Amino acid sequence: MISGLHAREKLNEAELDAIGLLADTCNRHDRIELKLNWNMLRERSGSETSDFLYYESGQLVGFLGVYQFLSTEVELSGMVHPSHRRQGLFGQMVQAAREECKRRNVSKLVFMCQQGSSSAKAVMDRWTIPYGYSEYWMGLSDPRPQEDREQLESLKLREFDSADESAIVRLNVEGFGLSEEDATNLLEKPNGLRTSRVYMAEVQGEEGIRRTVGKIHVRIVNGSAFIYGFVVAANERGRGYGKAILKQIIKEIRAEDPQATIALEVAVKNEQALGLYESTGFRISKATDYYEWTAVTNS
Repeated sequence: MISGLHAREKLNEAELDAIGLLADTCNRHDRIELKLNWNMLRERSGSETSDFLYYESGQLVGFLGVYQFLSTEVELSGMVHPSHRRQGLFGQMVQAAREECKRRNVSKLVFMCQQGSSSAKAVMDRWTIPYGYSEYWMGLSDPRPQEDREQLESLKLREFDSADESAIVRLNVEGFGLSEEDATNLLEKPNGLRTSRVYMAEVQGEEGIRRTVGKIHVRIVNGSAFIYGFVVAANERGRGYGKAILKQIIKEIRAEDPQATIALEVAVKNEQALGLYESTGFRISKATDYYEWTAVTNS
């Protein structure tokens, strides 16, 4: 591989392996666990440039991934080999990402920095990029949580179908404060792999009519399950549905893989959700700080 910066629209297996080896080296050196959104790295659409790799003498020594969930911002996560830091490599990758953001007409870069990484914090301080917010990564501490009487027998989960798309968009708008355009763009399309699934939560009301009270997503890959996209409808909150949905999705995961690890993320400031997850057996294992760099398209 020629030394220097390389942009990619889709990563091949050799590149994914090299990114994994580099991440292992950085994680051991910094005593952290980088957030790299591996599912997205493996499933790039190939329609736009999203990954930047830096090679020296045939070895991958730097990587930066671009992850876009909203039309107005992208998230960035990257690393540089410990022996190649403070040589401007990360800055070159970020500059390339900024140019890509200009092509996408995106106005904000959000840097994901693992708490405890002094090198990442130093870069944010040196570039005077302001801190935005933090999220906890939580893992289920009890591998086999016990059933309890708080389970709502009337609540059922079922996998979504195309008729549920409007309900999912509405719940994304309510739960995450998204525009309808962004909420629509977040709709997940079946890929045949069944690694990611969306479940609608329903309860039976008057005259036997079932109504949607929320939704929840889960991704299961190689014995690891990640819960996300969890929303209880605004007019259904405070009735115990959140805990019931969470318990039922854990039951679904356990039915497929009894030994799977189960994790989720929650904003540090979302005390209500944090309390719900802790009451269900989840415990904080690490945290990610997000730094927000705005007005990218104007500089």
